Amino acid sequence: MFEVRTMPDKPELTRSLNLPQSTILNMIDMVGIGPFIALPVILVAFPGKFSVIPWIAGALVALADGFVWGELGSAWPEAGGSYVFLQKLYKGKAGRTMAFLYVIQTSLHLPLVMTSAAIGFVNYFQYLVPVNFWQGKLIMILLIAVIVILLYRKITGVSRISIVLSAAVAGLLLWTIITGAMGYSSHLLHANTILSKKLGDMGTMAFWFVVGNYTSNTIYAYLGYYNVCNLGSEIKNAEKNIPRSIIISITGIAVLYILMQWMIAGAVSHVKITNENVPIISILFQQAYGRRVADIATVLLLIVAGSSLFALLLGYSRIIYASAKDGMHFKIFAHLHPTKNFPDHALLIFGIISVIFCLIFSKPSAVFGFIVVTRIFIQFIPQAAGVILLRVKKRTGELHFKMPLYPLIPVFSILIWLFVFVTSGYQYFASGIAIIVIGLILYFISFNNKSKMKNSSQYN
Repeated sequence: MFEVRTMPDKPELTRSLNLPQSTILNMIDMVGIGPFIALPVILVAFPGKFSVIPWIAGALVALADGFVWGELGSAWPEAGGSYVFLQKLYKGKAGRTMAFLYVIQTSLHLPLVMTSAAIGFVNYFQYLVPVNFWQGKLIMILLIAVIVILLYRKITGVSRISIVLSAAVAGLLLWTIITGAMGYSSHLLHANTILSKKLGDMGTMAFWFVVGNYTSNTIYAYLGYYNVCNLGSEIKNAEKNIPRSIIISITGIAVLYILMQWMIAGAVSHVKITNENVPIISILFQQAYGRRVADIATVLLLIVAGSSLFALLLGYSRIIYASAKDGMHFKIFAHLHPTKNFPDHALLIFGIISVIFCLIFSKPSAVFGFIVVTRIFIQFIPQAAGVILLRVKKRTGELHFKMPLYPLIPVFSILIWLFVFVTSGYQYFASGIAIIVIGLILYFISFNNKSKMKNSSQYN
C-alpha cells in the first residue's frame, strides 16, 4: 500500500497581532531614544514655554498624516506599507517607479535610523560609564546584534517581547513627567523663556521659519505611528485595528511628549542645557533624586532605546521582504524562515548593514532632518494626494475606513509637509533629489522589467 505524503505548507505571514499589540508596537517604535535626544535640541532653540510649539506642530503633522495611513492601511492590509500603497494608488509604471523609489529610500533610512538610535544609546551610556571612541562603537555593534537575536523568532514570540518592552517605555515617560512635575517651578519656566534675537517674536516670519526647521526634529520623534501598516499581513481585523492603532498611538504619545517637554522646561535651568547633546533626562533625575536614581533612570532609557530599534527593524524588514518578493529588490530578501515564518535574510543582512553604518557615522543630529525631509516627496505627499485621487476616480469602495473632515485633512497634510520641506534647508533638498535620481537610474537599469512582470497582475 502506498503512503500518501502531503507537501509541507509554504511559509506565510500569519495574522496574530490584535489591537493592543498593534498599538504597542506603534508606540515603542515612536518612543525610542529620539524624543530624549530631541528634548535638549528643542530647548536650545526654543527656551522655556516656547519649547512645546515644535512638539505641537509635529503632533499635528503626524495626526493629519496618520489619517491618510489609516485609510490606506485598512484598504490594503498587506506586508510592506507604503510599498504596497503607492502601487495600489497610482498603478502601472508610475506606481511601480514610485514604489521602487520608496524601497531605495527605506533601504537607506533603515540602517541610518538604527545608527542614529545606537549613537544616542552610547551618548546616554557614557553618563553611566565613560567610554572611548572605539568602545562606543563596540557598544553600538553589540546593541544591533542583540536586537537581531530578539527578532529572530516567530511573530507571536515577538509580540510577547513587545509587551515587556512597552512597560519600560510607558514607565520611563511617566516617571520623567512626574519627576519634572515635582521639580517644576513657574518662576523657573518664566526665567527660562527668553527668546533669542534670531527668533524675534511669535508674530514674525523668522520665528515660524525656525519652527518649521525644528519641527523636523520632533516629527522624527513621532515617526513610527505607521509601523502597523508595515505589518499589515500580520494584523487581526486589520480594516478596523490599523486605523485605530494609528490614531490611539499618535494621540497618546503626543500628550506625553508635550507634557514631558513642558515639565522639563520648568524644572531644569537653561544654564545646564549647554548644548543639544546633554543627557537631559539623566540631569533631571540627578537633580531630583541624586546620582543613584539618575543611573537607574538612564538604564531604563537605554532599554527604551533598544525597544525602539526592536520595533523599527521588525517593521522595515517586512517592507524589504515584500518588495523583494515582487521583484523590486534583490531576490535574497524574499526568503522566509522555513519554520518560523519571518523574513530572516532581510533581518540578518540589514542588521549587518546597520553595523557597518555604526562604524562610519558618529553624529545623530543631522540624521533627523535627513530622515524626515527626504521622505516628503517620495512617500508622505504622494500618499496624501493618493487618497484624494481615490475619490476623484471613484474608488472609494476600496476604503474600509474613511477619515473625517475630508478633504481638509489630506490638503492640510500636503501643505504642512511642503512647509516643513521649504523650511528645512538646502542640504536636505539636495539629498532628497539625489535619492530620487539614483533610484530612477537603478530602477530603469536593473529592476524595471523584472518588477513589471511580477506586479502587472497584482497591482493593475
